[in-house]
Amino acid sequence: MSMYEQYALDSWRLSSDGQAPPPAPGSHEAKLLRAWWVARREARRAWGDEAPAGRGAGVPAVAPRPLKRRARRA
Repeated sequence: MSMYEQYALDSWRLSSDGQAPPPAPGSHEAKLLRAWWVARREARRAWGDEAPAGRGAGVPAVAPRPLKRRARRA
């Protein structure tokens, strides 16, 4: 059984019990990457190593998007 089939089965079992579905496979990696990026940005600000104000007033051009949960149906 593949990981996605197992996730679909777990989602179906939990939804039949009226519970929330488990997190999507791989979503924890995106959350960890986002947390690392935010911590790195805060550390750079604390040390005064911020981008010049001329470039978007301190907002990096490659800022990650906020995480959104996608609801998928089987």
